[in-house]
Amino acid sequence: MSFQRTHRATQFLPALQQKAAALISKLKNLREMFAPALAASALVVCAQNARAQTASAAASPAGTPPGSTPRVTLAPGTAQSTASTGGTAQAPSAEAPDEPDTGLTLDKIFDGQRTLGTSGLSSLEGSSGGGIASWATIGGYGSKKSMGMAFHYSYVSLTNYTDQNVGAVMGFYDRVEISYSHNFFRTGSTGRKLGIGHGYQFDLDTGGIKVRLFGHVLDKTLLPQVAVGAMYKHDGDAKVIHAVGSKHTDGADVYIAVTKLFPKLGLLVDTTMRLTKGNQWGILGFGGDRNDNYYPQFEGSLGYLPSFIPGLVVGVEYRTKPRNQNFTPESNWFDVYASYFVNKHLNITAAYVSLGTIATYRNQTGAYVSLQTGF
Repeated sequence: MSFQRTHRATQFLPALQQKAAALISKLKNLREMFAPALAASALVVCAQNARAQTASAAASPAGTPPGSTPRVTLAPGTAQSTASTGGTAQAPSAEAPDEPDTGLTLDKIFDGQRTLGTSGLSSLEGSSGGGIASWATIGGYGSKKSMGMAFHYSYVSLTNYTDQNVGAVMGFYDRVEISYSHNFFRTGSTGRKLGIGHGYQFDLDTGGIKVRLFGHVLDKTLLPQVAVGAMYKHDGDAKVIHAVGSKHTDGADVYIAVTKLFPKLGLLVDTTMRLTKGNQWGILGFGGDRNDNYYPQFEGSLGYLPSFIPGLVVGVEYRTKPRNQNFTPESNWFDVYASYFVNKHLNITAAYVSLGTIATYRNQTGAYVSLQTGF
């Protein structure tokens, strides 16, 4: 029996040797076929590893152990070469790492580094400030090296009228602000009583520019933030505007604003002087049969920031108005507001407003709501 098994194994051995030889031959052929590709892959991997090591060494400050995480500062790229442990300054590498240039990014253009609330609210005329008064603030949260932007929607419901306002503001380097707003002033059923048609709508476009002269609202000194501004306004309702005694459908306002926040007291103070000929801030045109000259008007705001509710501002505003038309007298404006800064991207404002007489209808009081978003 043992002899038979040995004889069978001897018969199969040549066949196994032939199959093994054939397998080895195929492996040699595969190795020769893929050898160039494997060599090229190895070269690429080696080159990438060398480049990564070079970039890591160049990015690490002098004296930093390999593989450690470099310290990030607020002003990257400004660090200078420091002396090594032996006291010898390390020279920069002769060749800069081959890395893609990221250029300007959204974080650089809009850095959002200013303190919450320093962008102000959004006024009916589009500029940053209170609801009915312009402040010396610059819209958005961009620092002196960046820009900021904000968008708003406001709704005012009065006794006989409603007004919707949309607009945007952009701040440049915490120095210059440009703004735009559009007012949709709707008369509802009062339009028929005025003889201009049920639901008649007045449209007012306002473009503005503001420049901060000096100071900052958060300076530790008593020096306030002071800014000058100008607005150009266009009313698209020429026929009705002239019918009610207004002289012009286009007009301009200029103003100077002084704003200061006293953090220890939690008090915000603003005083603004405006030169204007606008009738109801321009909704009813500019100038009139009674007066067509510029006269200074006052705008003032007081705000209180309770320390127990961070982000909340409550206050009052007052604004005087010109009397240009015999058709309808104007009343000074007044409001009481509460504004909450959820974060730098969302602000919610609600107010009670008293706007007096508008187009012969007295006691125009109601609610004001505004949403502002930006960065």
